[in-house]
Amino acid sequence: MNQKRLGYIYLVITFIIWGSIYVVAKYALAVIPPLTVLLGRYALSVLILYVILKKKGMKKIERADRKYFIIIGGVGYFVSIGFQLIGTNLLDASLASLINALNPVFIPLIAALVLKERVSLRRIAGIAISVAGVYAILGVGGGELSLAGIAASICSVTFWSVSSVMVRKVAGKYDPIQIAFVGMAIALCFNIPASIWELSTTPCRFTLPAVLSLIYLAVICTALAHTLWNKSLQLLSAGTCSMLYPLQPLTSAVLGVLLLHEQITTGFVIGAVVISAGILIAVKE
Repeated sequence: MNQKRLGYIYLVITFIIWGSIYVVAKYALAVIPPLTVLLGRYALSVLILYVILKKKGMKKIERADRKYFIIIGGVGYFVSIGFQLIGTNLLDASLASLINALNPVFIPLIAALVLKERVSLRRIAGIAISVAGVYAILGVGGGELSLAGIAASICSVTFWSVSSVMVRKVAGKYDPIQIAFVGMAIALCFNIPASIWELSTTPCRFTLPAVLSLIYLAVICTALAHTLWNKSLQLLSAGTCSMLYPLQPLTSAVLGVLLLHEQITTGFVIGAVVISAGILIAVKE
């Protein structure tokens, strides 16, 4: 099969899987608090990635790069994904996914601030259009929206963008799977005490749907999806890969309606189209 076509197949599967995160996580979040869901997800994922890396081999992390890995693990995998789960718990899965799909728009802004990268007029236009799409949802979406959930999702996007910029600092030196493994292992160091505190103040039950959801999040959404994403980046440019981000909220919206009986409002549809257009303009090469 043509390698470029294979890259697109990997990419489509990846974003469909990532779109399902927000729906599947709802089953776990119904009985398990967010930080404990995150702990279960990473504990399983670290074991799986360790087995993969044991066969591939791991490069020793240089002292100068350790600070970047701490930021990737602490800010990206722990703080950002923690906020993502909190937002998913407070919002409809489709809306949480749509806000988190703004990552390709936020990353250039953070890169401009941290790495002093130039932001083109096209990207500025894409960002402005995406913000207009968010306003369309919040302003004319109708129904009750959780401001805390929206704030948590926006924090998730912001912190993940910071982490993504730090990944650029080490991406040329280390295997992407090793970066994910080390990042998740560091996140666990923060996650374990946070989860212990959470469980001391919040009720928790491990039902069969919740446990199956955790296994799916760890094996499919983390270990498999990260591998497919890395393979996609090997076969296609980063800009091309980012252009398929709108598949994520589309998948969440469809699954949210089918499995969670969520309602898709006119404001959501208008906002989703506008945000998707902004993303495509911002990442177009």
